[in-house]
Amino acid sequence: MINRKTSVLLFYLVVSFLGIDITSAQQRTLKGKVLNKNKLPVEFVHAFLLKNDTVFVEGMVTDSLGTFLFKAEKGNYKLILEQFGGEYFNQHLELSQDVDMGEIEIDESVMLEGVTITVRKKLIEQKVDRMVFNVENSIASQGMSGLDALRNTPLIRLQNDNVSIVGKGGVAIMVNDRMLNLSGSELSNYLQSLRSEDITRIEIITTPPSKYEAQGNSGIINIILKKNPNLGWSGNINGAYQKTSFYGLGGNATVNYQSNKISSTLRLRQHDFSIRPEVIRNLVGTDNGIYTNEIRKDQSKAIGVNYTLDFTLSERQNIGFIYDYGHSNYNSNADGASIYESNQVVDSTLNTYQKQFWKTPRHTLNAYYDLKLDTLGKKVSFIGNYLNNTPYRVNDFSSINDITSNEDIARNTSDMTYNIYSGQADFMLPYNWLNIETGVKYTLFDNNSDLEYYNFVGSGYVINPQNSNVFNYEEHNYAAYISMHKDFNGIWSAKAGLRYEYTSLDGQTPGNDESIVIDNYGKLFPSAYVSFKPNDNHAFSLNYSKRINRPDFQSLNPFRWYINPYMYYAGNPVLMPSFNDNVELSYTFLGKLTAGLYNQYNRDGISNIARLEDGIYSNVMENSFNENTIGLRLNYYETFFKIWDLSLNTNGTFTKTTPTIPEAEGLEVYSMAYSVYNTISLNQNKTWFLLLNLTHDLPYVYANVIIQEQLNFSPGIKASFLDKKVNVSAVLSDAFKTLKSEGYSYNAGYRSEFYNYMDQRRFTFSMSYIFGNNRVKGVNKNVKFDEKSRAN
Repeated sequence: MINRKTSVLLFYLVVSFLGIDITSAQQRTLKGKVLNKNKLPVEFVHAFLLKNDTVFVEGMVTDSLGTFLFKAEKGNYKLILEQFGGEYFNQHLELSQDVDMGEIEIDESVMLEGVTITVRKKLIEQKVDRMVFNVENSIASQGMSGLDALRNTPLIRLQNDNVSIVGKGGVAIMVNDRMLNLSGSELSNYLQSLRSEDITRIEIITTPPSKYEAQGNSGIINIILKKNPNLGWSGNINGAYQKTSFYGLGGNATVNYQSNKISSTLRLRQHDFSIRPEVIRNLVGTDNGIYTNEIRKDQSKAIGVNYTLDFTLSERQNIGFIYDYGHSNYNSNADGASIYESNQVVDSTLNTYQKQFWKTPRHTLNAYYDLKLDTLGKKVSFIGNYLNNTPYRVNDFSSINDITSNEDIARNTSDMTYNIYSGQADFMLPYNWLNIETGVKYTLFDNNSDLEYYNFVGSGYVINPQNSNVFNYEEHNYAAYISMHKDFNGIWSAKAGLRYEYTSLDGQTPGNDESIVIDNYGKLFPSAYVSFKPNDNHAFSLNYSKRINRPDFQSLNPFRWYINPYMYYAGNPVLMPSFNDNVELSYTFLGKLTAGLYNQYNRDGISNIARLEDGIYSNVMENSFNENTIGLRLNYYETFFKIWDLSLNTNGTFTKTTPTIPEAEGLEVYSMAYSVYNTISLNQNKTWFLLLNLTHDLPYVYANVIIQEQLNFSPGIKASFLDKKVNVSAVLSDAFKTLKSEGYSYNAGYRSEFYNYMDQRRFTFSMSYIFGNNRVKGVNKNVKFDEKSRAN
């Protein structure tokens, strides 16, 4: 355990290394401690700092020790302490130097006469490196789930279990500044378990700072929950019924406990859903082509448990861990046909029946230790992460040629083991004149896969060594970063950061004398932000960041996954990472309208390249294109008549791709997408809501592929009962059955076409019940574990 002397020594070593003069602070601090008549600290007292009696400067609540702390320029101020709508303390003071108010004793039974201060933040605020949506000021803060609150947030798109930021290919989600390591239906279940009343704000980070992993061109969504005001037990139970072409059930349960020293949360989740996808994939050339179609029944079953424990060691130290276990089973039965043509004449038809089984047990463990170095907010955090993921997949298929009547029976198996180990140290060093964040991180990826292909001969399966392989992959990532943030007179703000990542990787096939892939590279990832707020009505920001997209493990693994004897998908061990440069200019007006002009340049983009050689239809991952996108987005959020929240989002883009391999083709596409989210309160108590949500995408480019028009209209209704302890919703997604995935690309002289309808039209009825002391929000200490997304 680190003692106080060691902590102070470590702090000054870091300060000395960074060359910081801590004596040159320009701002002053005001702090104090609130006690009751029994000399016990009083938590959750609202402290307000006003300048010249009327101008609000900052507000906060006292912590578990009853303390508060403000930073402000020199001047005359008024300090007010209040709780439950009444004042306890009101005093003028001059802040010419650091002021310690000491112990302020209040009588909780006596309140001063005066005017209660109500500070209502704007719905939308533009910070130096992110946009903030203050959920607690919207209708979405009443009687809804966290998923619904997210759906109504500007810049965010939500379709089924997929969350994205407008203009971004994906997203990472944090809760209280800690990465949430869930995805798909598990993420959806977790967000459903949150109450919108528990959320104070949602932060949308379109160009992540250097503190975060450089991996991925996605943005970050940070959900900030309200602080726990009470001790004790709380929890909720959620259940959902879903109807697509089939019936399904899902649910989750959460139990929270909080005392003065211990906070813990147990979350259980489960689902059993089925869908009926329709899939068409064609490869059309001048002289020949392959036309495939498939109808499947996909069933997904999953269970999971998440346990979080946080323990306060002392006033300045706390430790904790997060354990998550998930086990999913996926079953798919498919009937398909492949028609082979030569010179527009059908050569043959291959009828294929597939039966797939895929199970994925996964363990994740995160442990952390936080140490406060002083009362001004300086802090160091140590985090360790471990992930074990062992997916096992079997595909049995039989194919019959209607011309020759020959039948091929085969089995493809995939046995993989992913292990990820990482450790990091982060220093937060706020000063009155400059805020500094710095840290280091190490990550080890250790992954092994064994893929086997069997032909059915006689009465049993015989392995086919030519179509089987073993691939072992190891990757080491070393990272260090520093970030600095400075506010200037409340009008200008600037932030700059630099992250360095060094990668060493080695991929081998046992039996080969040489590695299939070996590489070492180091890269710098800068980020810079400037914001300008001339007054309360206008805010401008200019941001830049550089990112990297490393290939995931399956994209690197050269195994062939066969759909039938003449069609397969394969990874590519010589794939290189792609790099992204992002520049964005944003403007916010009256906290309601935001506009963003951005440019994204992607170098060495990765896509699936289709080829037809010797009658074999292959799909192999390649670095195949460079891409530049110029975009303009507009977002408007307004509340009409205090009952109707309208969120309107539009995004127009021009995308140009340039091929880097002969098989690919360049594209130039203008596109536009818009969404309209309506939440309408139907009664005075705001317990009944009507939901009318629409998204519409015109054709756009994704990874050198043109995606055709998509439309989704999803109406619904929500209701709350028993003081909002019971919440019920009924939603019809994709009411007109128009949310399809259809597109095409040109590869090696062939037009590769696809059409997928994943049974998106669905009716979902859900009910949740909140029990216990519902003001206890639970532990939301989510540790950053960004590499987890690559273990898929």
